[in-house]
Amino acid sequence: MVFMKANVCKFLLFTHLFLLLFLFAAYGQDGGVDVRIKRVEQGLLPSVLIKGEPAWTLEERMKHWKVPGLSVAVIKDFKVEWARAYGIKDIDTKEPVTTETLFQAGSISKPVAAMVALRRVQDGKIALDENINNKLVTWKLPDNEFTAKKKVTLANLLSHTAGLTVHGFPGYAAGTNVPTLPQVLDGTEPANTAAVRVNMEPGTKFRYSGGGTTIAQLAIIDIEKKPYPQIAKETVLGPLNMTNSTYSQPLPDDWRKKAGSGHRGDGALVTGKIHVYPEMAAAGLWTTPTDLAKFAIEVQLSYTGRSNKVLSKAMTEKMVTPFMEDVGLGFFINKRGSNIYFGHDGADEGFRALLMVHREKGYGAVVMANSDNGQIMGEVLRSIAREYNWDEFLPPVNEIISLDTTKLDEYTGRFQVNPDRILTIAREESKLVVRPTAEAKFELLPIAEGTFIRRDQNLKYTFVKGAAGVSELQVTLPSGVNTTVPKVSADALIPFEHLSAGNIEKAMEAYRQIKKEKPDNAAVAEARINGLGYSFLRQKKLPEAIAYFKLNAEFYPQSWNVYDSLGDAYMANGDRELAIANFKKSLEMNPKNKHGAEMLKKLTTQ
Repeated sequence: MVFMKANVCKFLLFTHLFLLLFLFAAYGQDGGVDVRIKRVEQGLLPSVLIKGEPAWTLEERMKHWKVPGLSVAVIKDFKVEWARAYGIKDIDTKEPVTTETLFQAGSISKPVAAMVALRRVQDGKIALDENINNKLVTWKLPDNEFTAKKKVTLANLLSHTAGLTVHGFPGYAAGTNVPTLPQVLDGTEPANTAAVRVNMEPGTKFRYSGGGTTIAQLAIIDIEKKPYPQIAKETVLGPLNMTNSTYSQPLPDDWRKKAGSGHRGDGALVTGKIHVYPEMAAAGLWTTPTDLAKFAIEVQLSYTGRSNKVLSKAMTEKMVTPFMEDVGLGFFINKRGSNIYFGHDGADEGFRALLMVHREKGYGAVVMANSDNGQIMGEVLRSIAREYNWDEFLPPVNEIISLDTTKLDEYTGRFQVNPDRILTIAREESKLVVRPTAEAKFELLPIAEGTFIRRDQNLKYTFVKGAAGVSELQVTLPSGVNTTVPKVSADALIPFEHLSAGNIEKAMEAYRQIKKEKPDNAAVAEARINGLGYSFLRQKKLPEAIAYFKLNAEFYPQSWNVYDSLGDAYMANGDRELAIANFKKSLEMNPKNKHGAEMLKKLTTQ
């Protein structure tokens, strides 16, 4: 009897020890998953880490960024370790977000769609390197001088190397007409984007194109002769048990009940609450972080040879191995030291999403928000990365040192970034401050003598001394690439400074000289000149604004937008006839220019 009692006691002791070891392994010595979640929620981090500065809480950052709702899923050991949801789905209904609330994935639709397409390659229905027009039936990509040497292929479409136009899509507000895919690709009514065309030799350069992904979508539809949502469900969403995901556009009523609504950066609802995206493969996936985590885990497992629910290991490798630069066939590749991560971000009207996972080690995260303010997602991701000790993911922690004012004075001066951009560096009391041309100032923080950082961007500024003192500034990007910026004298004025001083003609001639000598320079890019014009227009400096817009029309006469902007400036200046002429010209070039049509109607009915 004594012997039996002793054995029972040993058995119970062993059982308790085993249970404790199991709990220790499952939850760790830090108190368990709930404790880790709490630390993530209280440890949001900026892009530049500074020693001694406190982290933010999730609650205060959602309030800061005016983000109504947020949803998160964390991957550990090739499994979803936890998922949490925060805030509300809609500022009108106040219904809470849950882990099953659907968000629009934006461009994270693309890697899921890439898996759909690559399965057709694996099944022998299309080759990665064949002319995509061989598979297109309901529409053909027009050939031109750029496709004479090399045709556009599926590999080009999935890697954004097809030389195609149309970066992204704004979608269509509820209740408006939605175009067919051929209408989208040809830019015809009621499409709200330009025609998708090749204007650069395929395979020569990376250039992001949602238009290219839309061509791939149509090719898969033409091959399968089924609706795209059905193809995606049968190929990827179903096999991966992504039960809260659909490419259906518009979103069916029963799914809409589970979905959040989009919100602008100021917290207001998107008009109509959600937009419709016929460009499903490029931007039309409705999903949850948990479902996207399932997708990412399958890619990780397949890449490491542990699963083939959709693709073989060899085919999956093409998704997460660079095809050109840092993009694979579906994902962007993010190298951090000796570690490789893959991921994608997404932006639809009123929604933002971010997916990032380690290629081999089975960890990562997905963050989704029903807001245009996606900055919070990086802050959450960095908190997760710190809590879970992601390999080489976080930037280094900087320690700010103190420099006396005489030392700071050595670094003041003017440094010329390009022919029309100056960094004017000055000391303001005990701080070193930078005023970039036509931009807001920012502070430089010293981390070593002659080396500085800034809070808002992960850049490093190093002052290089010559015989006569500081002669240039070296700007280091996160990738390690350096740009050398020479110091210039106070009387070496750039065109913008001539214009600001009232020397309009001198400024315009200087811009023309830049355009002649360096036609692709950022200083004379259409978007930059247009932005400067509107900056002066907002300041009611009308002669300067008109000068910029006229210069843009001179440089870019084939752009409808330059005439639309010039019309705005003439209208503000009271030049009715000139405003009408420019709005008409803009509309002749782009009949879908709603702003121009509205302004023209206003001017002609006065």
